[in-house]
Amino acid sequence: MRPRNPEARQPTPLSSNVNMTNPPPDLAVILLLASDADRTATFYKDILGVPLVAERHDGRQTHYACRLGSSYFTIQPRADFGAPPGSGYDSLQLCLTTPDMAVFMAGLAEQGIQPLHPPKPFEHTQFTTLLDPDGRHVRVMTPWGRPD
Repeated sequence: MRPRNPEARQPTPLSSNVNMTNPPPDLAVILLLASDADRTATFYKDILGVPLVAERHDGRQTHYACRLGSSYFTIQPRADFGAPPGSGYDSLQLCLTTPDMAVFMAGLAEQGIQPLHPPKPFEHTQFTTLLDPDGRHVRVMTPWGRPD
């Protein structure tokens, strides 16, 4: 775990019940294991606009990575990490933001991509859900706002 920078921007609590005297650790890495890393990287690059770059080092297979906000986002071949876990509904979901849901949905339509459902309201945002090539649910949502 990397040491905390006391001058770094502190997370904004979503509730007044959050204990900020001992804030949670920063999210450092988002690692997706893919049955076909090339196909999965193409989905994240071409459909979601994630600026992935192919990497190959340390004698490993080609994988893809980039900085995504303050985190390192990487797609690795599943074979590099052993047998996959059992299947079922993925309780950990990746949520990305778009500043304009209408523009995002129009971009999906232009590419012939059908989300699992139209944009739905949820608290102070709206979201839609896609499936990536490995069947993971990927939520795309507008930035979290507060009611007026």
